[in-house]
Amino acid sequence: MKKVKQIILSFHPCFTAGHQIILADRKLASGDHRWIRRADAIILPQGCSRELYGACRESGAQVFPNYDMRFRYPGKLGQTLLFEEFRFPHPETKPWSSVYELRGFIRRGGKLSHSFPFLIKAGESHEGEGIFLITDSGELEFVLEILAAWEKTGQSGFISQEMVQTDGNVLRAVILGRQTITYWKRRDNAGESIITISRNARVDRSWRKDLQKKGRSEARRISKKAAIDLAAVDFVFSMRDPDPQPLCLEINYYFGRRGLGGSLNYYRLLHNTIKEWLRERGFDPGSVKLV
Repeated sequence: MKKVKQIILSFHPCFTAGHQIILADRKLASGDHRWIRRADAIILPQGCSRELYGACRESGAQVFPNYDMRFRYPGKLGQTLLFEEFRFPHPETKPWSSVYELRGFIRRGGKLSHSFPFLIKAGESHEGEGIFLITDSGELEFVLEILAAWEKTGQSGFISQEMVQTDGNVLRAVILGRQTITYWKRRDNAGESIITISRNARVDRSWRKDLQKKGRSEARRISKKAAIDLAAVDFVFSMRDPDPQPLCLEINYYFGRRGLGGSLNYYRLLHNTIKEWLRERGFDPGSVKLV
């Protein structure tokens, strides 16, 4: 019996396959849908839209990455729900649908469960943007005014979150299929409270190997339980605790590559991950090429 050729479709601009489609900013066309329905396996870009992901998942093809959790639990509010439903340890967090909701809660005599200082994070904040350190009630009102202005542009929803005493260290665990790579984002400026590599932190791969091991273990548990195969998970540890445990801060599905040795090295790692994913599912791993 003649073996039927399997069709591998790539939407990723850096990987060619049996057929490659580069969407850029355009919407899916009828021809794209025909290829999706024909495909046996589909490789998606990290900037994948909800429309593209939905079409690929509905086709019945094998899809990489698995972004079910990304679209089922979007933004900071969605991730808070994900952490609670899956019981992933995380800093104490409260989601708010609007400034009106939080102000109404305070007006009725409600007390926030986290004391000053704490953090407020806009629902779609990323890499330190839209994150505010709240030190007193005056600072809280100032930030609420900013968020109220953002709501008028359609940006609604935020979280309030306890400030874990990390001493300026955040552990990033990058999930690449079955592989997990960890490194620290460490603050250089003692006066900074928001830690991001793009703004004020340095990469450290050697510090606190014991905590890195704990972070990798928790990242693998998250990967297995939530079926996440490509993401960067940020963890914080309470450094006042003699035996600190990893607390999940956020999951980034589109993340920087500097801590992985730059974009070229990242794409090499991702290529190996894709080949392993194909091999496990009975596809030819050599059919996807890094360009």
